[in-house]
Amino acid sequence: MSAYNRAIKHWLLIITLLLMQACSVKPELYSCEGALTDLDLILESEVGTLNAKRIAKHPGLRYDRFIYSYIGELNSGSNVSQQDLIAYMSDAAETGLLLEWQNLNSQQMGEWKQRYPEYSTDTSIESCVAKAKQQYLAQTEQSAELLSSLLPDDDYSDTAKFFGIYPLSSKVFASAVKKEQQSLTEHWQQASFKAHSGFNQDQAILYTPKSFKHHLATPLSLNRLGQLSNELQGRHLLDKFAPQWLIENAHQDNLPGKPIWLGEQLQVVTDTAISFSLISYGRYKQQTTIQLNYILWFKQRPELSAVDWVAGQHDAVIFRIHLTPQLDILAYDSIHLCGCWYTLMLPNGQPYQALQDSAQEPVLMHRVDAQTKMRISISADTHQIVGLAPAEENTELKTIEYQSLAWQQLNLLAKADLTQSVFDRQGYVHGSQRLERWFFWPMGVKQPGSLRRFGDHAISFVGERYFDQAYLLEDLGVQ
Repeated sequence: MSAYNRAIKHWLLIITLLLMQACSVKPELYSCEGALTDLDLILESEVGTLNAKRIAKHPGLRYDRFIYSYIGELNSGSNVSQQDLIAYMSDAAETGLLLEWQNLNSQQMGEWKQRYPEYSTDTSIESCVAKAKQQYLAQTEQSAELLSSLLPDDDYSDTAKFFGIYPLSSKVFASAVKKEQQSLTEHWQQASFKAHSGFNQDQAILYTPKSFKHHLATPLSLNRLGQLSNELQGRHLLDKFAPQWLIENAHQDNLPGKPIWLGEQLQVVTDTAISFSLISYGRYKQQTTIQLNYILWFKQRPELSAVDWVAGQHDAVIFRIHLTPQLDILAYDSIHLCGCWYTLMLPNGQPYQALQDSAQEPVLMHRVDAQTKMRISISADTHQIVGLAPAEENTELKTIEYQSLAWQQLNLLAKADLTQSVFDRQGYVHGSQRLERWFFWPMGVKQPGSLRRFGDHAISFVGERYFDQAYLLEDLGVQ
């Protein structure tokens, strides 16, 4: 046999082996990819998004404003690599898919399992996401193009602003916002000079966290993005800084409780005092900040007048602590779960320069004495924070110990034999619509007044600002 024929035979053998390998790998890969894509479309349509933001045609990746801030810094000497971002986005997608999968009803789940019987378990979903992750890590150029093509998450409606004649209507809203902030400032100042924030001692209730022995190891165990890499450390942090809540009275509408499904209605039970908590992340002067979020949930914001635009079922308040990796307190801030009434509370001595921008509503800011444990004063019915001061033992007030639960439990509430999130497919809390949505829409905020999921909180009517804005503190003027 000639050398030429031997070479031909050799190359034919190689081609045959490559084709055999392709036949053994490609169908499985495409089947896994197809199963994940099909499932993602079903979950988005039937359940909605319960974690981060989806990327069209890429079910194995999701992103948020925290990670998006790193994408623009990839080529500017950042210590964070593209591989780090892919790993974070893959984890975000897996978390979302598994949460949403558990909320899919039996018929929809059964139909999908019939189409993909070999990929019908939680572990298979995790496996498919892991395979997609490896593909993104291997295809560096394609992944770089994908990341650079992503657009910032936008929770304002340009269409609403256009039809609402925003350049004119925003001036009216800006005046109303300033008036409201002035009223809130006066209330805060008056409360600061009075015992128990001016609440009636016989009616106010002090809710205190359970006492834990903290074994918080320092320095903290952090990953490449500056996030906690030890779940136990996260729980210890939340316990260490868990606040007291002083609520003006014990009327049913002011008892912190837990949402549950009763038939098709989302109700709130208050037999046990509950505070929900979760950890999120921001950035400040190029370092990652650890954000401790504490949330109280109430039955409703009751009607306080014949026509009350902001009254409605369900109400929730978020109190957040911004920490450096060294556990220094940078700031406190708060919103209601609708994104309303953003308030910044800065430790005395923290440098701050109020921004002067006529196109952006001003920031409501108070100065406070900062301590590890704080007492938050909540007004009756409106559920506004009217005071923040170091916690203290006070036997004069009726005291109730509250139970702390993970926020993620609200995405898996029992309903019949299944689970269902408190959030609907659009990301709003079921039944929490307010009349204000018919009047405030020209500012572009989607469904103003409705309680919504984390990641969707627009916190300014005039201008644009987000609760999860990566550099929010710096953008507000904290120095």
